[in-house]
Amino acid sequence: AGPRVSFKLKPKRDGNTKERRDFIDRPDQERAVRMIRRLSRVAFYVGLLLVVALSLLPQDAMPTPELWDKARHGLVYGALAVAGGIGYRSSRALILVALGLLLLGAALELAQSALPDRIASLYDVLANAIGILLGSLIASGANTKLRG
Repeated sequence: AGPRVSFKLKPKRDGNTKERRDFIDRPDQERAVRMIRRLSRVAFYVGLLLVVALSLLPQDAMPTPELWDKARHGLVYGALAVAGGIGYRSSRALILVALGLLLLGAALELAQSALPDRIASLYDVLANAIGILLGSLIASGANTKLRG
């Protein structure tokens, strides 16, 4: 076998260096993971507020990026699923986030049917569901990496 590769980290307080295979000390890594989860929760709740507000605005007041409507639904709800799934790391929480987002999307579409200048669509709910599924899978994979 070839030579063994190792990484040297910053010197310890006594001046010695320790060979390790990872780049980050465990306490620093845990602190970084906690910060990522905290920021994910903040992004999740800010995103929820934006989705609710924008979903109930009159159509004329809506910002309209140059993106197909169903793709916007999938991307937004997928991003919410990623943020919520990483912010609340357990498998149970990930399922609850996904179900909650699905119910929120359906409720907002129902609310839009009652608004004079908005149109409700089951295809929007389907696009939301696809985004939520993909986002949940991404969050599950990210959680596996963050635990390791």
